[in-house]
Amino acid sequence: MSKHFCFCIPVRLGVFLFSLISFGLSGLSAVLGWFLLHLIDSNQLSKIETDMKDEDKAAFEASLHKYKWAVIVGSIIFTFVALVAFFGFVGSVIRNRRMVKAYSFMTVISFFLGSLAAGFVLYAAYSHKPFCVKIDDVQRCTNNHLNTAQKVGLTIGIVVEWLIQLYIVTIIRRYYQQLEEEREYRHDFRLNPTTGGTYEAKEGLLATQGAYPYSDAQNRFGSHA
Repeated sequence: MSKHFCFCIPVRLGVFLFSLISFGLSGLSAVLGWFLLHLIDSNQLSKIETDMKDEDKAAFEASLHKYKWAVIVGSIIFTFVALVAFFGFVGSVIRNRRMVKAYSFMTVISFFLGSLAAGFVLYAAYSHKPFCVKIDDVQRCTNNHLNTAQKVGLTIGIVVEWLIQLYIVTIIRRYYQQLEEEREYRHDFRLNPTTGGTYEAKEGLLATQGAYPYSDAQNRFGSHA
């Protein structure tokens, strides 16, 4: 029997949808990261500075050139996440245990990294410390201008996102456990075959309910009397 979440939705469908969304978002983030890296290397950052003041442009460009390594690391991470999410998507379609396991492991790592990033964002929002960078030996700083309502909204959004990510990690883990249970049962069945068949969730992504076999006329009690 298939495991479910939200009372009636199969975990397999959840993994299918989450991996597809994760692949799309992380793939888009990776493309943007590599595109930004191209602009840094070719000195074409002016293409994305159309609405900035001259001082902000100078600080923005200096920050990107100074922390270019962070752009590279981020692009590599998003590329890796997109690939593993694709494996999870394929694994949910063909019911591949190893692919789903890799995707489950990646989501756990991503969850902890995301939690650290969320903590850093909240710290930056409430600490009131300026972000400074040196430009031609002159230190330029930008300050946090969030008001109390914006900070509260940011906090609520981060907490809600954190809870959703935790729930997604749980769903993916449950589907991997389902595939693991099916594998173990098939192994036990080969050693000790019974007439009851094997435990395996054969339903599709939506787990449509089949007909009850003993409702047929030929199987009803007293039909052969």
